[in-house]
Amino acid sequence: MRDFLAEVQAELPDTMVVADMEAGLEHLSIGTLEHIDLLLVVVQPTYKTMLTADRTCDLARQLGIAEVAFVANRVRRDADVEQLRAFAARHHADLVATIPEDEAVRRADAEARCVLDVAPGSPVVDALGRLADTLEDRLAAAGTAR
Repeated sequence: MRDFLAEVQAELPDTMVVADMEAGLEHLSIGTLEHIDLLLVVVQPTYKTMLTADRTCDLARQLGIAEVAFVANRVRRDADVEQLRAFAARHHADLVATIPEDEAVRRADAEARCVLDVAPGSPVVDALGRLADTLEDRLAAAGTAR
């Protein structure tokens, strides 16, 4: 992945790459993310994931990653959203999306299919669409600022 991202950066510098990496800090510690402009850290309203997100955010900043933002995942209630908003604020970062807990994800997984195919109008699909729009707008604005 590190070599691929370096090649894209060298040959296609204006290309946007979205990569879904495994959870954990290994990608940061081995330099995989050195060409990253925006790191999205997925966090759930649990102590364990917030602890990992905290460490990830700190390490990303130490490594000079330009911007870190959070995506709230598996949110069940308004209190979860508030908890994760406060978490993001403590890290001087944005909470760019809230993805709800959705039975459609479990159904799609059980069928080994994409949730978009199983339940295209589900709350999770709608939330992911809004996330894509937010990222597109944010990165377009950043591109015009250069």
